[in-house]
Amino acid sequence: MSVLCGVGAVCFGADANLSSTHRRSMSTYAISVTRPFIRGFDPQRKLLRRDGADWCQDALDVLVYAGQRVCLGETFVRRYAATAAPPSRRAGSPPAPGQVTALLDIYRTDSAAVKYTTDSGLSRCGTLELDIDQAQDLERSGTSWKSEVELRVSFGSDELRLCAVDRQSGRCVLTKVKFNCQ
Repeated sequence: MSVLCGVGAVCFGADANLSSTHRRSMSTYAISVTRPFIRGFDPQRKLLRRDGADWCQDALDVLVYAGQRVCLGETFVRRYAATAAPPSRRAGSPPAPGQVTALLDIYRTDSAAVKYTTDSGLSRCGTLELDIDQAQDLERSGTSWKSEVELRVSFGSDELRLCAVDRQSGRCVLTKVKFNCQ
């Protein structure tokens, strides 16, 4: 029986094989990343050359696959290298000098077989925008700018809770995404 968890208590016990502390994800949830390019695996159109290295743009880092069993309250952590990205997409005043925004776009699909943000059936269901102060990071490291973003993902009964933290400054942003499960 498939039930959208957003309907509340109806979700509990929807699948007799799962306890009230476990759910099975009906959708795949992933984060858009730029990762090292894998020759022979990644399409040439995804190749991005930057700083003497080959990168794969529009790649997905899957957080949970459709059909995967998860435990309510379970939390896991992923770490990403922040890159000097262009100013935020949000409306309003531009960021302060030396400040960039790390964007973590969250995607959802019913398919378990996805690799790139351009795959069919994917939709963006959330974004985390984390302001990173390069000047503060440079002061601390004394060398080149390098920042790491930690993503904490927790499973609730009807939502994924995501928290992005700038490991240098401790700044964080939170978002919640509806979690399709049974």
